[in-house]
Amino acid sequence: MEFTDTHTHLYDRAFEQDIDQVVARALEAGVRRMFLPNEDSASLPALKDLEARYPEYFRCMVGVHPTSIAPDTLARELAFVEQQLDKGGYIGIGEIGMDLYWDTTYRDAQQEAFAAQLSLALRYDLPVSIHCREAMAPTLDLLAAFPGVRGVMHCFSGTYSDARRVLDAGLALGVGGTVTYKNNPLKDVLRQTGYRHLVLETDAPFLSPVPHRGRRNESAYIPEVAGFLAQLFAVSPSEIARATQRSVREVFGEQAVN
Repeated sequence: MEFTDTHTHLYDRAFEQDIDQVVARALEAGVRRMFLPNEDSASLPALKDLEARYPEYFRCMVGVHPTSIAPDTLARELAFVEQQLDKGGYIGIGEIGMDLYWDTTYRDAQQEAFAAQLSLALRYDLPVSIHCREAMAPTLDLLAAFPGVRGVMHCFSGTYSDARRVLDAGLALGVGGTVTYKNNPLKDVLRQTGYRHLVLETDAPFLSPVPHRGRRNESAYIPEVAGFLAQLFAVSPSEIARATQRSVREVFGEQAVN
């Protein structure tokens, strides 16, 4: 079986002491591609360095994370994203979206940045990786204003109604370690949506699946998420691998996984 981790921060400092072993474990587990979402202009060099170190396994995205947005840096960060997209070499735009969990002070700036990057996605014909925390309604409303955008709702955590809106908009649902948590209602939502439009992700070093919860996450745990989904849907792990790889190709294109 082969897998893709569609959202992992292996460039994070949490991996700086043992990144070679982390990559080796991922490959041994069958994770052949790992997609790196960007946070802002300051984080991009670390992504590019990791991609250059392992060009056969890593693919980069570029974007501005909502928690990196402030009114005084917004224009500069968006200009940086556009400059990078002009250079090429990216498989998507991300991590973008809205996060109202910690603070709502910059809600308007987040919405402006999200809309601008959705527009860039259409212009450059690239998928997006959308971060959404405590902001499902405004995120989906803004997404509806940009028909034709494709991508992934990263770490999806909404209701079945939310899931239907995401899927009807043409996006896939990103599923990672949180689905394995005992009281997570996501399991019931996924039983209704099915597994045909899911992609696997870790968000490493965060959100480790059971039994690793509370410890550093890594891409090698992707098969454990796949195994949990196989039990949830009463299918084989290989069926989950095939279905999610097919979704990766539909969203990101063959060039991202080849």
